[in-house]
Amino acid sequence: MRIVDFVNATKEKVIEKLIEIAGPDSCTRETIPIKVGTAEVAAIRGGAIEKACMTHLVMNRVQPPEAPAPVDYMVFQLEIFPRNPYSPMGHFNTEWSITGPGPYHMNLDIFPAVTVEDDFNYMKQKMDVVADTYGVDKNALREGLDEHYSMDHFDKPLSSNAGCKLMHLQDDQLDLFIDAYHAFFDGYIDILTRQQDTPYSDDENRLKLQRNGKWLEYITLKDVAVKMGLSVGIPPEVIIKLSFPPSATF
Repeated sequence: MRIVDFVNATKEKVIEKLIEIAGPDSCTRETIPIKVGTAEVAAIRGGAIEKACMTHLVMNRVQPPEAPAPVDYMVFQLEIFPRNPYSPMGHFNTEWSITGPGPYHMNLDIFPAVTVEDDFNYMKQKMDVVADTYGVDKNALREGLDEHYSMDHFDKPLSSNAGCKLMHLQDDQLDLFIDAYHAFFDGYIDILTRQQDTPYSDDENRLKLQRNGKWLEYITLKDVAVKMGLSVGIPPEVIIKLSFPPSATF
């Protein structure tokens, strides 16, 4: 199955690249049985990476948001929390039904603490190339990201609106799905490594902690996927591993 091949190849590429940045012995991997399937979790900590977690969830006969009936479902998720506030948090959420020809869903974006316009424009341009390649309107490619990753009490969205929001794709759109992921990941790694040694102040570090706090508020108070995961029996410790920031302030 092509989407499974994508996950199996991509997770090894992702882990290898993050270990290259974080250093040897920075990664722990485990497979955790859950009530409805399995959770494969790789956590990376070290160097420029305060915490990164790549999670591959396989869930059987669950009913995700918007699905009309229970399906077999996969989630392939990556959260990267850099040590340096000049490096944005990287958010990679992909999920799909493996019962039938999709649908496939993808939300990719950078969540800055300190806004760097050059990095925002760099990522936006990389994703614009993907849009042009597949004949997708550039604005439509990312439409809804800012609304999705915001709450009424936020002063501004977590989202920079530089990535992509691709929803309800079918098998004939898998090339778009896969190429968007790889373009975004490669662009994010470029930004992370470029900014990892940038000097920063205590005030700028506080902005990072505040950004992490907003992310924690979002996933605990708003995110319907987290609520769905808990409802089908995913243990809280798995949710904490895959999504909680390593440090935060409020």
